[in-house]
Amino acid sequence: MAKSSWKVKMELKPIPYKKQYEQIIANKIIVWLWANIFKECLVILEENTVINDSNIIIAALETGSIYYQDGAFYSKTGRFSNKISKELEKLGAKYSKYRKAYLIDKSKVPMEILGAIDMMKAKAAGKVLALQTFLDFQLGELNKKEKNIIFDNIVDKIMMNLQERLYKNAEQHKIELISPKLTDFKADEIAKRYTDNLNFWIKNWTGENITRMRSVIGQMAIEGRSRQDVADYIIKEFGISQRHAMFLAKNETAIATTSYLQAKYKEEGFVFFRWHTNIDGRERPLHKQLNGKIFRFDNPPIIDERTGQTGLPGETYNCRCTLSPIASKEFWENRKKLYKVQNSLISKFRGLLNAKIK
Repeated sequence: MAKSSWKVKMELKPIPYKKQYEQIIANKIIVWLWANIFKECLVILEENTVINDSNIIIAALETGSIYYQDGAFYSKTGRFSNKISKELEKLGAKYSKYRKAYLIDKSKVPMEILGAIDMMKAKAAGKVLALQTFLDFQLGELNKKEKNIIFDNIVDKIMMNLQERLYKNAEQHKIELISPKLTDFKADEIAKRYTDNLNFWIKNWTGENITRMRSVIGQMAIEGRSRQDVADYIIKEFGISQRHAMFLAKNETAIATTSYLQAKYKEEGFVFFRWHTNIDGRERPLHKQLNGKIFRFDNPPIIDERTGQTGLPGETYNCRCTLSPIASKEFWENRKKLYKVQNSLISKFRGLLNAKIK
């Protein structure tokens, strides 16, 4: 705990972290990933074959509902319709409960069905090649420095909302915040660092993900997996990407929010803050110990005992802690200095204005 001659005269309420902030950012990331990667992958894999209804087995092969592999016909769902079962049995295929497939030697499969099987394999291979080419292109695009997700407007709205809540909180405690808004340079710096961090992690993770997807899809092609198997894999990867986007948005938004509040409080002359831990059984043991303690903004406590990192509530990953600034003796002394600077600037402005009028 910080040692000083300070005395708590007034304490602002902590500003709770809004999950809406991270949800907005996460949605932006998810929409970008879907539009730029996953949607196009599924479009490439779409089946546009004209189905031959005259042969039930060929029609089923063309739609991907069944496929032939290792001397047997398999169903995508694990079940065969009565019509398909009857047609396969007419060919002499025997159902195996163990393999959940109709067994038949390739030599006994009619030529027109073998042709359909070969055609579907060739089409699947062509689609996989097109898919890999697309992923290679997207990987190249990600490596371009100018290729960024645009967060600017969203970040500005988050910062403005945060500022409104900050001023409302101060008004409730009858504390006038002197500066009308955070210094433009500092606010821009925080917003830029926030967006740069988001883009860095998105590019880095997406690049690794694309490389892995390309490798897995190539292996699926070697194994003779169906087009639908590849599509299912891509949909599964999109689900993983959504969860990762939420995690990324949560951490970076919490850090940016903390950075903004810290800069604003320090600009207003606050020296001390009280640490508030969200105690619900999920908190870090170290952060539980920090709950209720008072520290200086310029000398924060250790927040990660493994790395020795020091910082404010919310500055380490997945931290849900908050802070409340304290209007101590030092705060009121700083306030006097800020008023002097403010009045001096007003006097200079009036002097210049009067000189122009004369």
